Amino acid sequence: PGLCGVNAYCRVRNHIPICVCNKGYSGDPFSQCQRVTTQRPAPEIIDPCNPSPCGINAECRERNNAAACVCLPGLQGDPYTECKPECTINQECSSNLACIANKCKDPCPGVCGTHATC
Repeated sequence: PGLCGVNAYCRVRNHIPICVCNKGYSGDPFSQCQRVTTQRPAPEIIDPCNPSPCGINAECRERNNAAACVCLPGLQGDPYTECKPECTINQECSSNLACIANKCKDPCPGVCGTHATC
């Protein structure tokens, strides 16, 4: 008793007393051992949109810490694979419509005269 410091104990090895810090403590066992404190690492901030899980012509928006992909304005499709315009050529529209400004529309309004059938 009295040989070892605070928070330390005496252990005999090969007939020689040795002071050792108690478990969970470190320091000089002959004077005082301090409790070992470990700091928790700061939580890693994860951006669900980096890297983007979205497809071509889509943008990622964070919603409740999860990625949500949406097609860019004027485009349609699966935002997780690819967003495209409704059409790029007339053949992509039904036969009674035409591709006008990337949308399948009726080409007749404003084209035919009064009381004419287009």
